[in-house]
Amino acid sequence: MNRKRIYVCCGTGIATSTVITKKVSEFLDDEQIQYDISQYIVSDIPSKVANKKPDLVISSTTISADLGDVPVILGRSFLTGIGKDQTKAEILAILSN
Repeated sequence: MNRKRIYVCCGTGIATSTVITKKVSEFLDDEQIQYDISQYIVSDIPSKVANKKPDLVISSTTISADLGDVPVILGRSFLTGIGKDQTKAEILAILSN
């Protein structure tokens, strides 16, 4: 299986994206999915996607830019715990393609 490229972003690229990155990494490790994960500021995502297209973007906030066919998931459930199973199912569905 190819390594999946995942971008995680938040307003500053530091606090909430770090928490989301840690929890997503643990989840993907448990699912034995190979991945490369990077953290960014939300405003940097369009240029990062244009430079190197990821398989998935997980954001703590809404991304208003058009990222083409790159799927975007809100990762707030990894912060709140509310709806986390549904978010995990969405991630698995996207990464299994």
